[in-house]
Amino acid sequence: MANLILWRHAEAEVESNTGQDTDRALTKRGRKDALKMAKWLHKNLPVNTEVLCSPARRCLETVAALQCVNTANDRRQARLDVSVVDFLSIESGFDEMAQKLVNDDSSKTILIVGHQPSLGLLITRLLGIDEATCVVKKGAVWWLRQRLVNGALQTYLYTVQLPHY
Repeated sequence: MANLILWRHAEAEVESNTGQDTDRALTKRGRKDALKMAKWLHKNLPVNTEVLCSPARRCLETVAALQCVNTANDRRQARLDVSVVDFLSIESGFDEMAQKLVNDDSSKTILIVGHQPSLGLLITRLLGIDEATCVVKKGAVWWLRQRLVNGALQTYLYTVQLPHY
């Protein structure tokens, strides 16, 4: 993997109408923040980025903002196929997520729309941080890159973008 972009779902309601955590929708602020981050991503994502999303409603609504922005610009539209994957669900363990994302293709870019603490744990592991867990704020994007240096794989933080300051 050359690029791994982690996008935590934007702010969601505290409870859903059904009482199910997976059915929680974005709040008004969450929709606004998702659109802001979608515009930034649209400008910066490499062509043919693979998009993987949790099946939770708040994640689906977050990634929908990116599809909305993308639809307005036909030249990039073809690259936004979103795959909803169970290994990013709320109930999935971090180890399962990490195992599915390990990839030897150094040209690949993967955008993940998911949840905390799994995203923070993945960042922590990839950056080699032993004593802490990164906290990914709601709606934030963390972009990690990997490169080979003297035969050793290095992961580094490329950028962090927040929907509000």
